[in-house]
Amino acid sequence: MTRKLMEELESSQNGSFELLEENGKAVIKIFNPTGKGRPVHPTDLMNRIRSMKIVPEKTVSIERLIKNTSEGRTPEGEAHIIGEWPKLIIRKNAVAEVQVDAEQMTAQLFIEPPEGGGKPPTVEGLQQLLKDHGVIKGVMADVLAGLGTKPVYNRLITVAKGKAPIAGENGYIRPLFETFNKPRIDKKAQKVDFKDVNLIRSAKAGEVIAEKVDPTLGEAGYAVSGRIMPAEPGTIAEFQLGANVEISPDGKQLISKIEGRPVLESNGKIRVDEVVYLKNIDYSTGNVDFPGSVIVEQSVADGFRLNASGSIILQSSVGVCEITAGKDVILSAGFMGRGEGKITSGGDVYARFVEQGTVVAKGSIFISEASLHSRLTAGGAVVVKGGRGDITGGEVSAGKYVQCNKLGGAGETKTVVVVGVDPEIRTVIDEIVAAIREKEITLEKIRVSLNRLNDAMKKRQLDAKEAETREKLVMALRKYKALVDSDQRQLETAQNSYSAHDRAFVLVEAQLYPNVEVNFGKGMLYRSPLRTAAGRQVIHVGEDRLVSVSPTLPRHMQAMLEEAK
Repeated sequence: MTRKLMEELESSQNGSFELLEENGKAVIKIFNPTGKGRPVHPTDLMNRIRSMKIVPEKTVSIERLIKNTSEGRTPEGEAHIIGEWPKLIIRKNAVAEVQVDAEQMTAQLFIEPPEGGGKPPTVEGLQQLLKDHGVIKGVMADVLAGLGTKPVYNRLITVAKGKAPIAGENGYIRPLFETFNKPRIDKKAQKVDFKDVNLIRSAKAGEVIAEKVDPTLGEAGYAVSGRIMPAEPGTIAEFQLGANVEISPDGKQLISKIEGRPVLESNGKIRVDEVVYLKNIDYSTGNVDFPGSVIVEQSVADGFRLNASGSIILQSSVGVCEITAGKDVILSAGFMGRGEGKITSGGDVYARFVEQGTVVAKGSIFISEASLHSRLTAGGAVVVKGGRGDITGGEVSAGKYVQCNKLGGAGETKTVVVVGVDPEIRTVIDEIVAAIREKEITLEKIRVSLNRLNDAMKKRQLDAKEAETREKLVMALRKYKALVDSDQRQLETAQNSYSAHDRAFVLVEAQLYPNVEVNFGKGMLYRSPLRTAAGRQVIHVGEDRLVSVSPTLPRHMQAMLEEAK
């Protein structure tokens, strides 16, 4: 075993690097591989630099540093300054901005909250700010007084206004098909209705799928000076053409050119997607890669891949497979990944349940029944609610917030929640943790072999080969300890480089079990109590940047919850 370990250490040690902060500078150290090990690749290093939000100086060439180190022109492990380390705002007073419309009929304030114990806004300061921007009439004193005592952050608040004209209503494009092509969400119960999935709605070739509505003229008004303010008539809407559509000869209607699925995009463009209906994905179809939307009526066999540029609907449960969609993924049943299956979505993901699976969504993740021992990552929210609404085990990461009925398990199952932080930084941390774990396994093997030789040396004199092996093991032990220490320093640096935004929260409606961790970044960690806590609980970061638990959702966070609905 010792001989085999030594051969592995001498022939397969990959190159490595350190990316650290020293005196406000971003410093990199490069280490060469040994034996048949793989050298550091410039792409790996640049990805780490970008993830940590570091901008290298123009004179720095990462490829040249790697090459010079590899060829011996630059000493291995030498520190190289590549740029400034991103600075974190520690203390900042509230900042108010005045916005006056073009006709000077309304004035609004947008107040950014203080950070790190900074000062809130004052009535006197807001009054002076309005005067400095020429707002001296129509000031709403009661509104300003309210902002001075109970500031409203990150929202435009009208603080002065005149008598504005009523503009004409703009013309618009009226779709003649169901545009909300996702399962319905009950706003009160947050329940996902998987029966009401209109993604399968299709249009025939030659069918009218949208029409143009004309604008109105509006009503005249006046300014606070008495000047008559003529009304602006509404604008004429124009069709935004996507694929497979055309405008009627009179310009009033939009017509489908093919039989397929009509889609209204977020930018107003209307297209008709080709839709493929598949009974199964298995050896009869092979892996599927389709430039449109895919609907699978029955199953996706284990080990197969489904990739679509549009949305994907799966009408039965799926297991150990790989599902990737440019838009939404909708599972009418559930996802049993058994530790290997993965779903990736460029939009939202909807499912009844997820068990031992990995789900990654650029948008939000909605689950009605339960998430069991799974890894959920969403740029938006993670909502497990409507049925049981359980999150038990695994790790949940959400850029905005997490909402569920029950968090954790009755058997004190370890459950980790990361909320309000940049997913890219989380990826860097996961990579470093995995590297530490791998090196520690090798380090333990070295210790076992070295201890065996040390025990033998106490009883007898080692022969020449054994003595040489022991010397190499001692050197390897020192080297791997240094590598683990290096990774630990990088992990600490990464963990101290991010923190949650001020509207991040975890909302537990019914029960919070023991052994639950909620991480808001930068040392802001919450651990659930040793006894199960019943009732509604909101875990969030207060204005003092400390983690707190309360039965009600702060107003500014509630607004974000309503927006998500």
